[in-house]
Amino acid sequence: MNLKTRKISLLLISLILITSCGSNENLGSKKISNNASDSATLIASSFLHDTLSKTQNDITVEITSTKLISTGVEIGICYTTPDNGEWYPLPGHLFYDKYEVFPDEYEFTSEKIADGKNTGTRCALVRYRIDDLNTLTTPIEFSILKFYAPGREMYTPCQELQQRLDTNPKAKAYGLKAKCVENSDGIISATLLDHAKSVSKDNAKQALDKIAKAEVVGPWEFTINEIER
Repeated sequence: MNLKTRKISLLLISLILITSCGSNENLGSKKISNNASDSATLIASSFLHDTLSKTQNDITVEITSTKLISTGVEIGICYTTPDNGEWYPLPGHLFYDKYEVFPDEYEFTSEKIADGKNTGTRCALVRYRIDDLNTLTTPIEFSILKFYAPGREMYTPCQELQQRLDTNPKAKAYGLKAKCVENSDGIISATLLDHAKSVSKDNAKQALDKIAKAEVVGPWEFTINEIER
């Protein structure tokens, strides 16, 4: 499967996040304190010198770029995909000085698909809309809250699970065999049928449940000190 460059609007995701936080603000930058700093921090004009990378729950997120664009800030990321599912990131809010900025959109740029022997990698550009770029100072706080893999139209929910099991290196190493049952609401139930003798039943079941959930929760949090102009 070749990855086509796409832009994903984060309006709906942002509204969900806003609702969960009890806020009625619109997308864009929001000042969260009346005590603004008297002296602005200069934004570095050079590219990131040190690669920012964090790993947890078997997923590595790497910051590949951070730059000013006409509408705000664009942050490049690459992240591990555990199988060949359509893994999407859920970016968190961007924080700097006394401001909080909601994510606007992201655009996929490249992908190496997991094949059962190796995990995959997906890269994207995450954009934040900032109405007044003169307010932007460093450091900025950026995060990915979670990754999730919704079902694809070409597969039934159980076919989707089997596709992901067949391309997940841990599932292959654990020898996971599962029975999948779909209810009337499209929700699946996965039951462990077999696993490698070198793996305990509990560990095999935990791995299967994690794969069936199609979600990996973070957060992956970064402090970015330099922004490319």
